[in-house]
Order: sequence, then structure tokens, then C-alpha cells
Amino acid sequence: MSGDPSPTSMEDIVMAPAAGVAAPPASLTAGEQIAATLLQARRVAIVSHIIPDGDCLGSMLALGLALEQCGVEVITVNADPVPDMFQFLPGQEKILPPERVGGVPSILVMVDSTDMERAGKGFSQWRQQAAVVINIDHHVSNTRFGDLNLVETRAAATAEIVYALLARMPVTITPAIATCLYTALATDTGSFQYENCTAATMRLAARLMEQGADLPLIREYVWERKPLASIRLLAAALPSLTLAYGGRVAWMTVARATLAATGAQPEDAEGLVNYPRSIAGVEVGLLFRELPEGSIKVSLRSKKIVDVNGIAARFGGGGHRRAAGCVIKGDLDTAVGWVVAATGEALNEHRVY
Repeated sequence: MSGDPSPTSMEDIVMAPAAGVAAPPASLTAGEQIAATLLQARRVAIVSHIIPDGDCLGSMLALGLALEQCGVEVITVNADPVPDMFQFLPGQEKILPPERVGGVPSILVMVDSTDMERAGKGFSQWRQQAAVVINIDHHVSNTRFGDLNLVETRAAATAEIVYALLARMPVTITPAIATCLYTALATDTGSFQYENCTAATMRLAARLMEQGADLPLIREYVWERKPLASIRLLAAALPSLTLAYGGRVAWMTVARATLAATGAQPEDAEGLVNYPRSIAGVEVGLLFRELPEGSIKVSLRSKKIVDVNGIAARFGGGGHRRAAGCVIKGDLDTAVGWVVAATGEALNEHRVY
């Protein structure tokens, strides 16, 4: 394939194969071991996390399209429906919910997931049925749960890791694959604005453009087709905007009743956390959203100083230093109190208010 990316430090990861699975030579790099394992497979399931975003979907679909070129039967799986904004991605129409998968293949690839349960309840049983689990991710909170782990926390998106992996395979980067990977890069870097975006990320974006990524299509769906209900949800959520700790922390809340009243879908709330974060003087922005089962989904974003991954980890979540999340059992007020207090403690450690 033309313009292959150079190997990165992810190649230094030491991996052990599952029992009963033929191990590639120990002299191979991590990427080479995973590539060899995938190319030997006849049937592979690729799974991404619940409440899917552009990186998990784009990375999963790009890897699936590439493996199909190599004659591998691929099943792509996600427990939640594909959001409207990503329904242009090539291959998304083939994604199955887990209950429609007829049998767990011997090779199970988890993409952009910090642990097995990030893909939804019940996936720990899939792990027991698969001969080998491959874990491809870029989150610092990844638990290295796979039999083969390819985790590069310096990557801006899992898409960067997938592209490097495809360089190990006899694969042509088609416009469809390029479109999936560019979408993943663009969405996980906030349109190439976040701190995780590097010069290497920009070079890869340019290469994907050269390889046929459909930028007009991506722009239309991701940034220029917001449902009216999502704007109404924003209008309904803004009155909840609250600041604390000298204006260094800001948050908004979204109750289940608010979603129902506006007709918005859960994915419409995903970007709302950027509004409190964008306020001048704010270091940490938070969004609290009630889930149907009664727990609270918390999104955390910081600008320069606070490690929100550490805050999320206190409540069983994780992510990155500047972007993380967690789910808290309980009511909205309780969750707000706990997380805002923990954020205040983090600010105090850095003496930023």
C-alpha cells in the first residue's frame, strides 16, 4: 500500500497469545503479530464501544473493509444503533447488534474500548468463547485486557493505530477506508483542535485525503446536518449552566425528561460538554446526563491543567487526560455533587483558583 505510516512505539508492546492459538514468532513486532493473526483467520468479529462515536465506528469499519480485501469473513458489532451523523460511513449498514451474531468467531477484535464491558453488558462471556481477543486502543485507562494488546496512548485516535496496522497487511487504502479513518481522526481531535492532535496526525489526515477520503460528505454529515431536536436540546440544557470554584469549573445537566421533551436522541447530548468547557476562564467542563436505567453519564473535559482521566477513574471511568467519562449510579444531584467536589480537589492540587 502506498504511503505506509512508520511503526511507532506501540510495536514495543509485549503480547502473549491465547491458549490453543498458534503464536507468531516472538521476534515480530506487536503490529506484525496482530497482522499475522488476523490474516490467518477465516472469520473475525470486530466490536466497538456503546454510544458509538466517530473513532470507534471509523476504526472498526476501516479494519473490517481491509480484512475483507484479504478474504477474511468479517462481522462488525455494536450494541447501540449507529447515530444519524455517522450513517454515511461505508459498511455501517452491516453492523449487527450482539444478539444477531450467530456464533462468536475464534478471533475477537475490540476497538477503541478500555475494557470488555465498555462494549456493553455480556461481552465478558464473548471473551470466554473466543480463542483470542485482540485489543486495539489509545486510551490511557485501557486495562490491557486482550490476549494481544496494541495500545498506544500517544495516538490521537484509534484510527492512527489501525492505519499503522494496515501498513503490515497486503491492503489497498480505498476511498471507503480513507473516509472511515479520516472521520475517526477528525471527530476524536475536535476537528484537529484538541491537544491530542500532533503533526503526525495532520500528516496522516493529508495522506487520507490523497487516498480518497470524501471530505465534502464527511463535512455535511458530521458538522452540517444537525437535527432540529439537537438544537432544541441545547436550548433546554443551557439554563442549567452552573459555575463554581471561581469560574474554573462549569457544568450542564440533561434530565431524561429533557431528552423526551425535545425529541432528541442520546447522541445529541454528546457534544454539549464543549459548551461549558469553552467559557473563558473555565478549566474543566462537565456534562451530566440521566440514563434510562437511572444512572448518570458524566462527560469531563479540561483545557490545560487538570487530568480528568484521574477524576473519572475515582468513579469507575476513564479516558484521556483532557477528555474522560464515567457512569455513576444514583440521582442527578448526587452525581453533580460528587464529581464537582472531586474536580475542585483536582484544581486545588494545581492551585489554579
